[in-house]
Amino acid sequence: MVTSAGGEAFSSGVIHKKRETNVKSAVKKTIGECAEIIPGVLPHESMDRPGRCSYTAVLPKQLTADGLSGEFGIVLRDLPCMKEQFLQDGDVLIKRLNPDCASVFTGCVNQIVASANVFAIRPKEMLDSTFLAFLLEGSSLMQRISQRSGVGTAVSAITVQQIANCEIPLPPLELQHKLGMLWKLNKKEEKLLRELLTENGRRLRALFGTLSTK
Repeated sequence: MVTSAGGEAFSSGVIHKKRETNVKSAVKKTIGECAEIIPGVLPHESMDRPGRCSYTAVLPKQLTADGLSGEFGIVLRDLPCMKEQFLQDGDVLIKRLNPDCASVFTGCVNQIVASANVFAIRPKEMLDSTFLAFLLEGSSLMQRISQRSGVGTAVSAITVQQIANCEIPLPPLELQHKLGMLWKLNKKEEKLLRELLTENGRRLRALFGTLSTK
């Protein structure tokens, strides 16, 4: 059981029935209507041309169930990136190939772009970033997008149009924010549980090793 900042209690994987009803009865729009979908930046082939532009880039392997982690990559280009290609706080990042998680980009002041196999979804004012990430990762939405790209194939590559055409519920922003925060807290709870189980396993192995040497 976790309590939110507003004093609301919830259990993992459970959303209040009233909120479920509100979401189901909400107005529906496509992602393309309430967000801008920005493809990742493609590198240029020539590696030693003078005056080339170098950009820090988010790589697909950095997108995990626990958020953005690991080292950034480098993208080299002959032409500079456009302003809208630089990531902004609140951009929701997903993989182009076999998407399995959604990460909300936050807290970086440097000019960073998405690499070629990463999409950045930039919500408009009507859509909360964390709520969108919740819909993509916490529901079957991402799986439905992947299935449209090629059922039964080893690698499923999604497109801008497939993302844009996906329909999502659009409840009031206040409810979007609450649902997104509950999902975020739930993910933190799951991460802490995994870490606890890992630590318990380590201690048990150490204890067993101590006993077996006596």
